[in-house]
Amino acid sequence: MPAPATQRRELAKLLRSVVKVVTVSDAPDYDQPWQTQGATTSAGSGVVIETPKGPRILTNAHCVEHHVFVEVRRYGNAQKFVARVEAVGHECDLALLNLEDPEFFTGITPLPLGPLPNLGDDASVCGFPIGGERLSITNGVISRIEVICYAHSQRQLLGVQLDAAINSGNSGGPVLSKEKVVGIAFQALDEAEQIGYMIAAPVIQHFLEDAQNGAYRGFPCLGINTQSLESSAHRAHLLLPGKSRRGILITQVAYEGSAWGVLKAGDVLMEIDGTPIEGDGTVRYREGEMLAHNILVANHHIGESITVKIWRDGETLRCVVPLKGPQQLVAEAAYHKVPSYAIFGGLLLVPLTLDYLKTWDDWWLNAPRALVALYETGIRTRQCTEPVVLQKVLADRVNQGYHDVENLLIHRCQGKRVRNLKHLVTLLSQTSQPFILLEAADGQQIVLDRARAIERNPKILKRFRVPYLSSKDLRPKNKE
Repeated sequence: MPAPATQRRELAKLLRSVVKVVTVSDAPDYDQPWQTQGATTSAGSGVVIETPKGPRILTNAHCVEHHVFVEVRRYGNAQKFVARVEAVGHECDLALLNLEDPEFFTGITPLPLGPLPNLGDDASVCGFPIGGERLSITNGVISRIEVICYAHSQRQLLGVQLDAAINSGNSGGPVLSKEKVVGIAFQALDEAEQIGYMIAAPVIQHFLEDAQNGAYRGFPCLGINTQSLESSAHRAHLLLPGKSRRGILITQVAYEGSAWGVLKAGDVLMEIDGTPIEGDGTVRYREGEMLAHNILVANHHIGESITVKIWRDGETLRCVVPLKGPQQLVAEAAYHKVPSYAIFGGLLLVPLTLDYLKTWDDWWLNAPRALVALYETGIRTRQCTEPVVLQKVLADRVNQGYHDVENLLIHRCQGKRVRNLKHLVTLLSQTSQPFILLEAADGQQIVLDRARAIERNPKILKRFRVPYLSSKDLRPKNKE
């Protein structure tokens, strides 16, 4: 057993690889999508690791979201160094930083990555939590391994629960076990004490493998909605053979998703790459560990393929599914994009996205239920690839009578189904009818005089200090 002095020296050596990350950010304003919210400063943590391109700092994506300037400071050092975000994966909440001054890494030994730990293993969370400028270390044990919802992106990926304290500022810091990085701290459970989560080692390795190829592509998604098949009557109705309780029902397939054109609603998904799927949707990951079946898809990279076994119309089939990124009806948070919007006659039209929903505090409780329901259960179809919302009305004489309308889902324009915001802008610009008719999902109608709306557009922009009628992605290429 090493002496306490030896333990301290070894720990100090490891801690030299832990850094503080300070970020100045300027986030978009999704309430007024033509502007930003203004600069804010936040702090997190990171760890120096070795990559094929040399030493880099691994941290959380949410520590550098909407960044305009990033600095890092070594443990035990007062000087801050300018950093550059080299790769970012928002769905897995990870980012890689490089330093403008390579001398930053002098005297630092990058920490090695370890494997996925086992239940009961000891672990230490290192970082710079709020309330102090000095490094903090909290100890705990690995208490649960499961597929969880990542708060930053709402994606379902492998996570590890531990009973060490994780507070604001710990984000991005390493979780160490047996002198190796086995995870990155990233979120805590508000409803309980001493319950924190770290990004699992396989997710970190996936991110690093993808990032080293030069263009980070993310994690694939099958693009299906499923239902468990634990009911004996349901299984008998589907004529599933044998007494095994394996297989889950595919209820919907996303338009242009990975499974589009290969799988269909009514299929029973039995296996992925030879691994059986239980009736509750879980698979055996390691001895004694049952995890959600999408872990088998997330282990792959976009562009790869998987082989699935399905039950369709009374027979067993095997299909190859080329893997794509998620093709969701309501887009995931897009931290690297400027919000899309279009204004016509004072009507502010935007796509329904997770970023838009997040404009409500505790959005899953307080955002309009119809919008949240689309996020939770909606799926892309050929008729609609992106819901469009009349966010609010910029008051003017041309839109009198509608000034209180907000958060209205628009289904049709001039009698035609709206596929997405770009399609709606096209319908508005191409019609020659004297009146514009917008029809909402709940049956409400908005009618504007087309000529007057076009005439009043410049005056509305001036009054509300809006620079353009639409975001750049919706403007003609020859116009600014």
